[in-house]
Amino acid sequence: MAKRRASIKSFIKALVLSTKIKTPFSFAISILGFGMAFFPMLIALQLEAFTNNAHDLFNQPNLLTTAIISFGILVVLFIAQIGFSFMQTYMAAHDNQRIKHYLREQILILLSRVPYKHIENQGEFREKIDFVKRYSGERTAGSVSLVFGWIANVIALGGVVFILWRVNPWIVSILMVTSIPAVILSMLQKEETYHAQRRWMKDGQFVIAYSDICMRTEPLKEIKFLGIYETLKNKWRHYGKRWMANKRKLARKHVLLNGAADILRNVAYVAVLIIAVIEIYANPEIRLGAFMLVFSSAVALQNITTQLLTTPASIFTDAKYMEDFFTLLDWEKETTPTDDSTYNNVLIEFNNVNFSYQNSDFLALDNLNVRIKQGEKIAIVGANGSGKSTFVNLLCGLHPPNSGEAKINGESITDNVWKARRSMSVIFQNFCQYQDTLRNNIAVSDPERAGADADILALAKQTGADEVIKNQESALDEVLGIFSKDGNNLSGGQWQKVAITRALFRKNARVYILDEPTAALDPIAEANIYRNFAALTGDKTTILISHRLGVTSVVDRILVFDNGRIVEDGKHDTLMRKNGLYAKMYNAQAKWYH
Repeated sequence: MAKRRASIKSFIKALVLSTKIKTPFSFAISILGFGMAFFPMLIALQLEAFTNNAHDLFNQPNLLTTAIISFGILVVLFIAQIGFSFMQTYMAAHDNQRIKHYLREQILILLSRVPYKHIENQGEFREKIDFVKRYSGERTAGSVSLVFGWIANVIALGGVVFILWRVNPWIVSILMVTSIPAVILSMLQKEETYHAQRRWMKDGQFVIAYSDICMRTEPLKEIKFLGIYETLKNKWRHYGKRWMANKRKLARKHVLLNGAADILRNVAYVAVLIIAVIEIYANPEIRLGAFMLVFSSAVALQNITTQLLTTPASIFTDAKYMEDFFTLLDWEKETTPTDDSTYNNVLIEFNNVNFSYQNSDFLALDNLNVRIKQGEKIAIVGANGSGKSTFVNLLCGLHPPNSGEAKINGESITDNVWKARRSMSVIFQNFCQYQDTLRNNIAVSDPERAGADADILALAKQTGADEVIKNQESALDEVLGIFSKDGNNLSGGQWQKVAITRALFRKNARVYILDEPTAALDPIAEANIYRNFAALTGDKTTILISHRLGVTSVVDRILVFDNGRIVEDGKHDTLMRKNGLYAKMYNAQAKWYH
């Protein structure tokens, strides 16, 4: 009972949503459909009249004009029906595009607001997104059309039953009863298809993933170099075959059952025509036109009856898709900021912080304690998996701690996530390469200053991005990326210079976080960044995360991470005298810096 109430609630919400999406003209076409529902009856009656008039011409030639008029009316009705069907198809396609646009917009909004843990697929969030995009959205937004269509079928059914009942009530009974197996099959198939689509979702995702990986530019380099197209193709084929086999098995089952139902309906149709012939033979007052009336209306009655009975079943089944859609929209979201305040001076504190990623018992941060004051220049070093990037993720509010406190100025980062983010500027290890102008690639961190070209150029001179700008035909107005007019993509090092400039361009940031900021730079470009480090960072708190220990020459303090803990904390000379993990790492890289 609770499930049924939830389904009804979801369908009502879908009706409201669908109403918002449809255009006034689309509504007009749907409402006009109520009037057009009488057309099957009108066409059948006019076909009966024309047949009788044509038959009477053999004995009464003076009825030619009447027959021609009758034929003309029949043609007009057919043309009107075809024209309306065209408009329905056109508006359905138009509404479908609006629905897809709305759906994509809602998913983009959702992705921008859910906690980052869900972006990493906690709770199978990504699978749910894909399922809604592929199946649920269109069913949800098309619910009004479903209701309008059902009402139109009620009207059409009444008309067709009325005209067939005049010939013989058994005709109506036989046609309606023999439609019931198709209705039952339709209900069962919709239910089975819904659950099957949920089960096959993972295989479908693998099919798409292995197809996409061979089409994206960056993976293509490695794939082409290694010559592993065949391997990837075989994986794609493996998942594709399994996915298609499941679909074929279900389709084969449905086709066989539907075929049996169709045979029953066709046998009934033949029986109805025989009844019509017997009626005409037994009752001379029933004329030949009655046969044409039955001939044209019998199939219509079967189809309308089937649609009329299956639509409620469709609504009930589609309500499950709709519930998936609304459940997704109601997913947990980050708190929306109520103001645009920032921290003026920043004191970062992590007290006994523990954190592990989903489905993992390994502590990425293990009882972490650290205090970073405003203006400090910090280098965070350590091996892969030591917790460096995880520390940054928690500092940026992308994940809450499992336990302990992560605070800025005594306030929880999790509870004040947007205030914390507005007070920082970050270049992540995997930074974005926006398909946009050079200017916008830099100013996206502070859009209100997008017109401050002088500030952009001055900063670019310090980061080395000025060379990138000078080499572009349209300077800051040059569109970058593989989708630009001339396919004007930058090298990895050039993109990194742009990303560093973007991070440092954010005016109100009090904290700079630079995760592997020089990974793609050549040694000369890296040295220039470090030479200008003091001028670039000023009085801002700066946290540099790097495997390359040359960064330690420009910082005040070094934090050495190992297995989620800070095992060493101090200046370069102090840590070298300690001869611990830092000294071991530095000595291993010393030849790079001498």
